[in-house]
Amino acid sequence: MTISHAVVGLSAFLLVAGVQAAEYNFSFDVPYGQYERQFKMKTPGDGTLNCTVFIEKEYRGEKWVPAVILAAAEDDAEDDTLFLSSSTEPNGGPRTFHLRTFNQAKPVIDKTLWQAPDEKGVYKLAVSWYANGAIGYQYGVYASWQEKQFVEKPGFSTRHVSVHASGVKGSALCYVQTK
Repeated sequence: MTISHAVVGLSAFLLVAGVQAAEYNFSFDVPYGQYERQFKMKTPGDGTLNCTVFIEKEYRGEKWVPAVILAAAEDDAEDDTLFLSSSTEPNGGPRTFHLRTFNQAKPVIDKTLWQAPDEKGVYKLAVSWYANGAIGYQYGVYASWQEKQFVEKPGFSTRHVSVHASGVKGSALCYVQTK
């Protein structure tokens, strides 16, 4: 069986299972101190947004950390939001993954999830949303994923997901699956 046969077979299976999938590929070059939304999508039903990020350059300064950020939010202002991000220390330090949540613009969760050696700026982030209100998140470097974790009761319902960049140049290949 060739790869193209496998892809056609998987696509047919997903269609029969009621799963819709889409791929998004974009490049970004966001200066230090700037924060730009690269992608935003409303979230019908259950679904997952996962991205493989390729960082070419980081723009550093004293106050801002260069990062790509996935968000699962209820409102357009993103006052009720889960943010999953990754950044590195200056001069080749480890890659660190962070989780932050906000309710009514007030911080609720702010924690470091994991540190790993940076794999030449290649890493993965994913957020999943569920009808019961839970939000899943997952992260990894290069070709491996850490185990999916959940915020069971974030205090808001996910109405959209988005991808943001701050102080970085690179690209991301993202997949959205909804059911």
